[in-house]
Amino acid sequence: MKKKPFKPKDLPLEEKLQIKIKLINKLVKVRLKIKEFDMLLERSIVKDMAISFFSMNESVQSTKIEGTQATFLDIIESNLTGKTSDDLQEVKNYIEALEMGKELLRTYPISTRLFHTLHSILLKNSRGANRTPGEFRKIQNFIGPTNKIEDATYIPPEPQNIPELISNLENYINFNDDESLDPLIKAGIMHAQFESIHPYLDGNGRLGRVLIMLYLLDSKVISYPSFFISEELEKNKFKYYSLLNDLRSDQPKWLPWLEFFLDSAYKQAEKYSEKLSQIEELYNNAVRYAFDQNIHINYIDTMFSKIAFTAKDMEKTIDSSYNTINKNIKKLVEGKFIYGDNKQRGTSYHFYDLLDILRR
Repeated sequence: MKKKPFKPKDLPLEEKLQIKIKLINKLVKVRLKIKEFDMLLERSIVKDMAISFFSMNESVQSTKIEGTQATFLDIIESNLTGKTSDDLQEVKNYIEALEMGKELLRTYPISTRLFHTLHSILLKNSRGANRTPGEFRKIQNFIGPTNKIEDATYIPPEPQNIPELISNLENYINFNDDESLDPLIKAGIMHAQFESIHPYLDGNGRLGRVLIMLYLLDSKVISYPSFFISEELEKNKFKYYSLLNDLRSDQPKWLPWLEFFLDSAYKQAEKYSEKLSQIEELYNNAVRYAFDQNIHINYIDTMFSKIAFTAKDMEKTIDSSYNTINKNIKKLVEGKFIYGDNKQRGTSYHFYDLLDILRR
């Protein structure tokens, strides 16, 4: 039988009361865990650094789902070397989209205008640059292992239906008066609906995952642009895709998808809390060492923010002589905080203890 484009049902869900009842216990645990992380971040001495680290890691993990090979270390080192590639560009575009999305929320609702702006950022100067960035698709697309539509695992709605479907999604996000579903559950519904509409020729997955954080931020579930779940989704990538596909039928299976979404959010919040505590402990140890060695705290802050750097990089952020900077870097090497690459000139240093925390 010939496969046909799928058109998802309008939101809100008909079975929302049943979903609410079945998910209530799980939801309470997840919201408490996210609140715990949010409060830890609020009081953290490394709050701004941690937000930057988690955003960078989200960008690596979300693009990895789509097949990019850039690692966290690759991104850090590209800032040092200036090296670029398609994979690195896609991750950097994602970082920029997260930042821009946060700024746009000050003046824009989560809507088509925001979608188009962020989509243009995600695809610029990358492999998707010729895939009509910032415009809904005008042709039929599909998802599958080959370039033949008959092999497709999913055929999204026909292009003429996209404006109507996006309008319904916008209304659900911004004007739905139904308060019976928690924003975290609605985030899972919103993400799945956006992915099923698949409104762009490329970049739908990445933009859909950016929207999760923006919706949680806009709904006050989180206080900072710091909570993402792509790392958990990437670890369970085929389950993630399978559960999304189970929504694309006349009887969509929303409960298994939302259970998976909440479980992923719980695990991510738990991991973020652990990482934040470890970063704080490492920072406090470094500050104590700096005090004992008469090293200004600016060196510690720069070491944490850059992770990989040269003496010349340090000179850009610290108002001191080159000789003094080299002397203090040597002290940090002796304290086993950073490790040099043993080059005679232009030595680069890596803060591996922090890298190990962030890459776990």
